[in-house]
Amino acid sequence: SPTSNAWVIPLGDDGLCEGKYGDGRIWYDFEWCVDDTSSPLKDSYLIKKSKKLLPASKWSIWKMEENAKSNFCSYDSSNPYNNGGYYRRRLAEEDWTERKLQFRDPPDDFKRWLLSDIDQWRLEADKHVGGDFETRCSGYGEIDKMVKQVWENFSPDEGCQRLPELNCLGLSAIDTCKMIKEIVRYPNDKKQNIECFAQYQPSSPKHQQIIEDLISIGQTPKTKVVIIANATTKKVLSEPIMKGPLAQVMAK
Repeated sequence: SPTSNAWVIPLGDDGLCEGKYGDGRIWYDFEWCVDDTSSPLKDSYLIKKSKKLLPASKWSIWKMEENAKSNFCSYDSSNPYNNGGYYRRRLAEEDWTERKLQFRDPPDDFKRWLLSDIDQWRLEADKHVGGDFETRCSGYGEIDKMVKQVWENFSPDEGCQRLPELNCLGLSAIDTCKMIKEIVRYPNDKKQNIECFAQYQPSSPKHQQIIEDLISIGQTPKTKVVIIANATTKKVLSEPIMKGPLAQVMAK
């Protein structure tokens, strides 16, 4: 993870989430400490600062522009003018627990509310998701599983706690990030939101494709220095690894 407030979303070759070990499971490696659950972070400066080290890559932004006409997915109830949009507008400022009580179980109304702004999320994906990703569509079954996980997991209470393990198998990076951010709605005690960082698995041929795509549009792919360290002790476990088209040249 680039920063301690980023939840990593590992992607497969198809651009859909496959989890850390290919079974869809993702989890946050640290405790999430919350001082105040009165409202989500609203200060524009703090929101920008929270995401400072987690921008969408040049490749991701290029893919968004290239696929602009296919950035919409025909999920049920995703139209912002349906009942879901009404619920989102009416309940936008209410407490998360109180909002949940407004919906029926099974959560048909809740699903409409949750997906009511999904198209806007896709149009502004670079504001929500960092790293490398494409604006792919999740399957209907996967979307239902996403809705269920948001429904079953509350935003963290005040104090320090472990966030719930989630399953993102078959979800797009954007939909996975929406699931994470709907669950973890309150900033930590450092005034940081939970952020999303998408990346393809180390063995994915996508890495080479990304380099080739960037070169084709006149962008210089960056050389990355990968430092492997223990998440708890911060002790470096091996020599830094250089990745990218200029790695060998720069290493001399």
